[in-house]
Amino acid sequence: MADAEDLDQDDGGEDSVAAPISSGRSRIVTILIWVVAGLIALALMFVISVMVAKYYKNADFQETESITIAPPSAPPAIFKIQHEFRVNTADTDEAHYAQATITLGYEGELNKMLDAELAKRLPQMIHIINIILGGKRKDELFTPLQKLNLGEEIKNQINMILRDGKISEVMFEQLVVS
Repeated sequence: MADAEDLDQDDGGEDSVAAPISSGRSRIVTILIWVVAGLIALALMFVISVMVAKYYKNADFQETESITIAPPSAPPAIFKIQHEFRVNTADTDEAHYAQATITLGYEGELNKMLDAELAKRLPQMIHIINIILGGKRKDELFTPLQKLNLGEEIKNQINMILRDGKISEVMFEQLVVS
């Protein structure tokens, strides 16, 4: 009987020894699955990295692509308005005034027709500029951006009355608000 028990124990021992052999194959398969999964993950990370690098390279190229190195443009022809503008601002709480000296710039050095038209329309332009300046409050003429917007507004209004060309910029030689 002792021998039979030993055999039964040996059978149990063989089962325990046999189990690792069958689980050894599944371990190999499991290891292979993990290795394949790892390789797929590495390949996926590589593909994503390449795509991200291409995207940022293209984005960087697009930003620098718009920068053009070109010689500076010729200075515009000018029409100096000899009138010095002094108007009360639209402030209602206390009295303020704006004082400005303005020069108009336009393209084309030899644009005699536009130059003649600007001279003829000088009273109209003075009126337009007085109306626009008088319609502003002191706090609307404070920052550089607000002053640029004022120049754009004056330019657009003057261009509406011109027939022989358009002015390209309004330059403030002096703009004082107090």
